[in-house]
Amino acid sequence: MLEWIGIIAALGSAASWAFATVVFDRLGKIIPAAGMTFFKGLFSLVLMVALILATGGFDHVTLRDFLFLALSGIIGIAIGDTLFFRSLQDLGAKVQVLYFMLGQVVTMLLSFLLLGEMLTITEYIGATILLIGIVVVTIGKQEDHPNKMRGILGGFASILCFSLSSILVKVSIADVGVPTATFWRMFFSTVSVMFVGFTSQRLRTWATPLRQTKTLLLFLLNVVVITYGGFLLSMLAFKHITVSLASILSATEPVFVLLLAFLINHERTTRRELIGAVITIAGLLIILSANK
Repeated sequence: MLEWIGIIAALGSAASWAFATVVFDRLGKIIPAAGMTFFKGLFSLVLMVALILATGGFDHVTLRDFLFLALSGIIGIAIGDTLFFRSLQDLGAKVQVLYFMLGQVVTMLLSFLLLGEMLTITEYIGATILLIGIVVVTIGKQEDHPNKMRGILGGFASILCFSLSSILVKVSIADVGVPTATFWRMFFSTVSVMFVGFTSQRLRTWATPLRQTKTLLLFLLNVVVITYGGFLLSMLAFKHITVSLASILSATEPVFVLLLAFLINHERTTRRELIGAVITIAGLLIILSANK
């Protein structure tokens, strides 16, 4: 039963991040990447405090788990999200997220090396097919995204941050409640980005776009979705299933992104992107078949 909770949570998290990615793709045109990371974290902390108070208060956290959660927040959210948003601006929602699926494979490898989670031959085959799909999606000229190489490099860096952060979460969350663990990750990531904003004197610049009511409301809606959907459900998944399986299931995100990018941003999907999506989904299905 607990495993199914983790599986459903991972899929729910993927759907939430798909929605957030499409919306942040639009907001990223007017809000700096670091600014989105900071204000996302700030509003998320308020939502998490409300949830924690409503569910009985904070759990006890050992010093070891506290340090791991802090590192996970700084690496995975403060650094990883900022690089992700910047890459999103350079690549666009559909291409960036499909390319970003490479992170699932990186996480699988790290979970094997650091946590001893074994991979099967079938999983390796599925991962290889998945990577081929990513290559199909990302190759070729894209007129709308002239900074493609910068986006790809930023995507690689954010992948490494997210993967390492996932390992740190898995190590620390065994004896800590999901809301409490999520709060501390967000707290340290937000404080670290705020420090950068203060020292660079960019906080006011980051906040300027949010003075528009429509932009602020859209941003707040997205924060609610990723806080209770993306972050909280991903932590729940890490708690009840392996890092590898949770990461693989989150790779369903592009299926939602391709649909939402069309519905929300009215982006046309090219034949190459569809072919790449089909290949990546085929790889995902092969991997899932090995985890029945």
